[in-house]
Amino acid sequence: MTTVLQGDTALRPEAIPGRTPEMIVLEGLRSAAADLRALGVPVPEPAGKLLRPLVAWALVPPESRPSLDGRFWSGALAVQMVHEASLLHDDILDGAACRRGTPTLAASAGVGPALVMGDHYLTGAYRAAARVDATAYLIYFVEAVERTVAGEIEQGRSTGARLSSERSMEIVTGKSGELFGAAAVLGSTVLPLGNLEERQAFGRALGALYQRVDDLLDYCPAAETGKPPFLDYRQRKWTWVLDLAGVEGFGAPEEEVVQRLFLGRDGRTSAAWRAVARLQEERKALLRRLVALSPGDQVVRGVLDAWIRTAVAGVGAQEDALGAAPGMVAGFAEVDSRRGSTRRVALSAEEEVARLARDVGGPEAWGALFARHARTFRFAARLFPAEPARRVAGLYAYCRFTDDLVDEPDLGRLGVTEEASPEDRTRRLDAWRALTRAAFEGHATDVPLLDEVVATSAREGVSWRYPDALLAGVGTDLSPEPYPDWARLETYTFGVAGAVGGWMCQLLGFRDPVLLSCAHALGHAMQLTNILRDVGEDLAVGRVYLPGVLLDAYGLSAEELDPLRHGPRPLILAYKDAMDELMARADGWYARAWPGIRRLPPWFARPVAVAAEAYRGIHQEVRRNGYDNLLLRAHTSRFRKVVLGAAGLARARA
Repeated sequence: MTTVLQGDTALRPEAIPGRTPEMIVLEGLRSAAADLRALGVPVPEPAGKLLRPLVAWALVPPESRPSLDGRFWSGALAVQMVHEASLLHDDILDGAACRRGTPTLAASAGVGPALVMGDHYLTGAYRAAARVDATAYLIYFVEAVERTVAGEIEQGRSTGARLSSERSMEIVTGKSGELFGAAAVLGSTVLPLGNLEERQAFGRALGALYQRVDDLLDYCPAAETGKPPFLDYRQRKWTWVLDLAGVEGFGAPEEEVVQRLFLGRDGRTSAAWRAVARLQEERKALLRRLVALSPGDQVVRGVLDAWIRTAVAGVGAQEDALGAAPGMVAGFAEVDSRRGSTRRVALSAEEEVARLARDVGGPEAWGALFARHARTFRFAARLFPAEPARRVAGLYAYCRFTDDLVDEPDLGRLGVTEEASPEDRTRRLDAWRALTRAAFEGHATDVPLLDEVVATSAREGVSWRYPDALLAGVGTDLSPEPYPDWARLETYTFGVAGAVGGWMCQLLGFRDPVLLSCAHALGHAMQLTNILRDVGEDLAVGRVYLPGVLLDAYGLSAEELDPLRHGPRPLILAYKDAMDELMARADGWYARAWPGIRRLPPWFARPVAVAAEAYRGIHQEVRRNGYDNLLLRAHTSRFRKVVLGAAGLARARA
């Protein structure tokens, strides 16, 4: 028996840092599959999107996932095995030659072996379901398999007939929704989560939406889904898409059906885009139910969004292939069906930003974001206890997203493919401020960064001064202007860093004005170190953070900095002297922070001390680079971080 089934939480997939939900699910299924194979049961290698097991895992609250053991993964494997069996049988019925990029078993070995293997997977699935050792789950599972088969039979019986929308939905829910329903209840049968019937109903509706997207794509040959197009029509299977197209039966040529779908008549939006609008409305209804079942979940939300994007892309590709008048404009947006239009319209600023923020994910994603973008901070943050570490990661994720709205270095992973204009960035940031304020005042936004990070901050007594200052500080980068003196620059460094230090202190329960002042000082210090390290990178995007008073003191000017990037090496002495003064200014702020660090309890003082010393170590790296922060980006190696961190710990104890 494997580690997962033995219940060793330290080695379960959830306990391995850096795992994505997909990786966790795959690892859990593989472990359960190995145990079942040891009993002589043939089990398919877990492959594909694994949507049903993923939904089962996602509907378990994050705090309960570490409790999931082999019972859960056996149940998830049972659902996946039934799905794999159905695929083998479908391939036989459809005469399919290829699936997932490889020849089908029916095509390569013959119908007989494929049929027997499908049956074997199905019977093996019952063995897997029995290992859950939960009567409730076994009942839901057996009924789901029975209804899935019944749905397939009913669809076969109705071949060639035009079905009512109600009858069509019954068949879709049976053959595609029931396994999702069984997956949705799995967590509640092995853990005391409750809401079994609501979860089953949600899963069934989720599976029905999945099938309806697939039904639409069947009529989009340009979408290149990997399956033969028009398969449903050629097999005379009635789907909801034909109703929207106004098709009466199966006698019309395929080309005519496509034209009916994609060519709007009398100025009306095409049937295909009305289909997308309907799918979008179903998605919204499911999201409302999801909030009640699994608040803050981003995995199922992401699956839903991906399905809708697939439908939008498929319809758009087919529309382009036909040369039809476009039914949508460029850029991702919601489909607006309220006014009878399914053109892809511009989202409101708040809707757009909320969508982007949801794509950041919830607490399960924040640690990976922290590790990817803030290596020094992440190095130090490992010393926090679990709950403070989670809060710090959430605060970092909020700050990172806020900064990305202005600088956009990382929004590509969130679906932003075109660089926004300064006006669009301003609009986004203003919308984000409004959403942040709403969450701070206790209004639910359905955005984890807000509903968990900001709302929790408000409940913990964090002053609005801090998020307000952060948003204002980030906003100054939208229209950068020279900083004439230190005071003006340090207004900026307070907003983007000092305020974050104060926010962190209050979020973790510290409100002593002296401690807050020291936290502000550390923020000033670290941001000045950032400015020191990034002079060349900032120049490349037209930003100069070195104050005029510093440049004037050494006979330099902002206009002369860019030529220095391309001038001879070593750099002129005046520039090195200016950098020394900048480092001295930062060192002064570090010194002002240390009394506060020493007043913190050890669990808080240790990571802050390590971060302070490791970050200050960048000064030495700049000097080692000959002060060339115009072409070289100074960074501390992992070994240097360890040395500097140890020095910080010693200094905190002094």
